Amino acid sequence: MWKFALHPWSSTSNGARLRQSESSANADGGLAVIGMLIVWTSFIFVVFPMLDLAVTRLFAHGRVFWLMENPFLKGVRDISRQSQTYLLPGMALLIALRAFLPGRFRICPPHKPLFVLLSFAAGPLVIVQILKVVIGRVRPRELVEFGGTADFTPVWQFSAACARNCSFPSGEAAAAAAALSLLVFVPAKHRWIAAAILTPCLLFIAFNRVIFGAHFLSDVMLGWLLTMFAMIWIWRWVDGNARAIDRFFARLVFGRA
Repeated sequence: MWKFALHPWSSTSNGARLRQSESSANADGGLAVIGMLIVWTSFIFVVFPMLDLAVTRLFAHGRVFWLMENPFLKGVRDISRQSQTYLLPGMALLIALRAFLPGRFRICPPHKPLFVLLSFAAGPLVIVQILKVVIGRVRPRELVEFGGTADFTPVWQFSAACARNCSFPSGEAAAAAAALSLLVFVPAKHRWIAAAILTPCLLFIAFNRVIFGAHFLSDVMLGWLLTMFAMIWIWRWVDGNARAIDRFFARLVFGRA
């Protein structure tokens, strides 16, 4: 799915146009693949809703989620959440440095940190928060089966049981998926290796929410996939307008093209 982001800039105009055309085609293919995964994942959990409960019960001893206080798992969650506090301002700083000191920071064109910022804005912020409010799904540990008072509802089913901080989709799973946007900073020839190392770590961070009883498996999987879909669409636009974005920030600071 990261094939669309793996090609380096060409030094010639014809080569650049060819690369952009290939990148656009790869992005379209990625959108089709992720779109189908969203449809099929949703279909499976709608047709077999008890699958969510079956997976959740694997981590519950009676009405207690026995790994909630595990120091390692809590540490993983704390690190993943705190890292965003530094990551997002860091991306904004890279854009500012490139705009104010273009001669010294040519190695980091502004469209790359902009892609990271837009990925986090689209997935964890816009998509997740809208769906949480609209769907209103209750978290696993709030269900009657696990000591709460609410009834289980399948994924995508509208519910009035939750008014705020709801279960679907998982914001932390969406943030973990958005962190894959950092791969744009890795040299193209090493990007697949970096993706192979980074992706399992981020998937574990996302699945950690299931272990804690904070989300259903469908919350995590669809939070991840919906964010990936948004990211590919964003990259298609950012990559196709990379030079225009660079010029925009130059004009913004210096009033020049």
